[in-house]
Amino acid sequence: MSPRRGIAILLVSAALSGRDGPAQEAPPNPAPEAAPVPAATPASTPEPAPPPAPDCPARPLDASERDTLLRLAWRTLDGHLGGHPIKDADLEGYPFTPCLVAPRGLFVTLKKGGRIRGMQGEIDPSRPLYQQVIVFTRRAATRDPRFLPLTDMDLGETTIEVALIGERTRVGGPAEIRTDRQGVFLEKWGRRALFLPGLAAEQGWTAERTLEELCSQAALPRGSWAESARIEVFATEVVAGPRPVEPPAPPPLLPSPGASPAPSGTAPPARAGS
Repeated sequence: MSPRRGIAILLVSAALSGRDGPAQEAPPNPAPEAAPVPAATPASTPEPAPPPAPDCPARPLDASERDTLLRLAWRTLDGHLGGHPIKDADLEGYPFTPCLVAPRGLFVTLKKGGRIRGMQGEIDPSRPLYQQVIVFTRRAATRDPRFLPLTDMDLGETTIEVALIGERTRVGGPAEIRTDRQGVFLEKWGRRALFLPGLAAEQGWTAERTLEELCSQAALPRGSWAESARIEVFATEVVAGPRPVEPPAPPPLLPSPGASPAPSGTAPPARAGS
């Protein structure tokens, strides 16, 4: 088996790994914000309509959202390998936009020295995006059975890639598939497999050969894609990079001259971000 074929098969296997459900691993939730108290208005004045929800899979994340997603992935990985897992309170410092809490499918790939050391994900939007990042970063680090688990000693050479699944479009067959820029998903009889965008083209496969390979990976008979199979194409947006440089912590507050010290046994007042 060639190295490239091995990578393609690796991704297909990863597509199935996220189907064991969220019950085994509950990611933290951001603390709810207090609802603002509306100002009094005359009874005859109609309430303004809420803005429409953004169609997040149809547009790329902006620079701030990408930065937030990458910082969250790294906080998750650092904490998971370092023994201080991410908690609900940690999420208060992240600016979660509507598209970061919208359900999305994704794959998280961890690489060390350019080589894959873990990959986990799912195509279905079963959780909010920020929770998917937390869950599958953990799984890619220590629960991918194809690789030795990462440790905190690996962090210095590790990079994270998060591939967000975009809109999925059902197609009728190979004539509608562009393997150079589209991922391909196949499902039949409850069995499923996928290739992320570009991987089939790297193998030199035609669209028809790609479908045959997906049937093979899903343990389906050869050629069964041609009858009653669900075939979808999709794009991905990749958010990747090394560990972001976090801003330095603010210096501790010093008591002003003449201020009386806190009484013995009384904790000083908490500061934001402490």
